[in-house]
Amino acid sequence: ARRQEEEEERMKREQEQEAAVRSQQKEKVKQFHLKQQKRTEVLERRDQERLAALRSIMEEQARRDRQRVQFRADVLQQRRKEREELELERQREEQDKQNRLEALRKQVEVVAEADPERMMGDTEAWKSRHLNENELQKPLYSLSTYTDTQILSDPRVRLEQALREAGLQQSQYSKAVLSEVKPPKPPRRDTESTLKF
Repeated sequence: ARRQEEEEERMKREQEQEAAVRSQQKEKVKQFHLKQQKRTEVLERRDQERLAALRSIMEEQARRDRQRVQFRADVLQQRRKEREELELERQREEQDKQNRLEALRKQVEVVAEADPERMMGDTEAWKSRHLNENELQKPLYSLSTYTDTQILSDPRVRLEQALREAGLQQSQYSKAVLSEVKPPKPPRRDTESTLKF
């Protein structure tokens, strides 16, 4: 009976030890689950904060993009409006110019009756050219020199030509004869030379 009590005591102690071990393991598992849950909550909170920050950044970027698109649209609209105004101004100036030219044309408009005789007649330019044809045949300027008749009327020229034809123009005789022949008119006194040959 005593052995049986000891055996029961031992079994009871073992059961208590096993219960204590199981209790510790349950506590550890519980602590582990709590730790995992906290870690998961922390990660989820961080993800939520990151998502909120990213959403805020994207909303800000979208707002800036909308502003930029609106600004570009306004600039394009302004440029289109300026181009249209410039085109209208150019058309207005062109119309004013045409009106002024038309008024000027009316001021200087030629009012002439039909005149077939005048139309088929000679023009002033043709008459002027026809009258000046005789003047065009005249020499442009007068020559102040000797004619061939005047040159050949000089006895010295005729004598030199005769000596040349005879082949004596380089002889002493021809030089002596030519120096003795007098010109048809005596030379002017201001052209006389003091040199003797």
